[in-house]
Amino acid sequence: MSGVGGSPFPIDPQLAADQATVFWQPEVLPTVVLLAPTPAGLPVAPPIDVARLGPDVAERLDEHCRHLIVRGRDEEFRLCVYTLERDQSLSVVIPFDGGFPVRAAAASRLWARMHASAPGQTPCSLTKQRRDRLILMLRALDGHLAAASYREIAEVLFGATRLEREPWKTSSLRDRTIRLVKGGLALMRDGYRKLLRGA
Repeated sequence: MSGVGGSPFPIDPQLAADQATVFWQPEVLPTVVLLAPTPAGLPVAPPIDVARLGPDVAERLDEHCRHLIVRGRDEEFRLCVYTLERDQSLSVVIPFDGGFPVRAAAASRLWARMHASAPGQTPCSLTKQRRDRLILMLRALDGHLAAASYREIAEVLFGATRLEREPWKTSSLRDRTIRLVKGGLALMRDGYRKLLRGA
């Protein structure tokens, strides 16, 4: 738009900073994720579904790439796509410049959002149910390592009143306690690594 003295403004200066759509060049803003067609011979990934990243998409084309700003409820992604084909397998390009750590983190955040099972959830996010079960596993493991019996562990985890409702040897809580101890032992040995991979 025209400005004072005939100088044009690229963005309406009357807009607040959080309302203006400003496209940054990736060499200036390292959080812009650079994407290019996947070279031949490398694993082919599905095309990026931009709509899955967020509902608010702004786009601008220049002679080099397709610039995208995708805003979700609590995240913003800036992409610079070096192809105009929209159904193409893409790979991340990260130059070995001073912004490498920031670029790598931005690319990782984009990957996490693309592979999240729900909005705002990364692959390593835990549902409340899974988190509660892991807590029980660790508490059961603590009891086991302290040489407590399964019944003693169950009493601490579930309360003495619940244990009195059915005979211990055939109790569903006994089976559950044994599974929790086994799960805790598996986590202790090396199963915790699966949590880092979102498994």
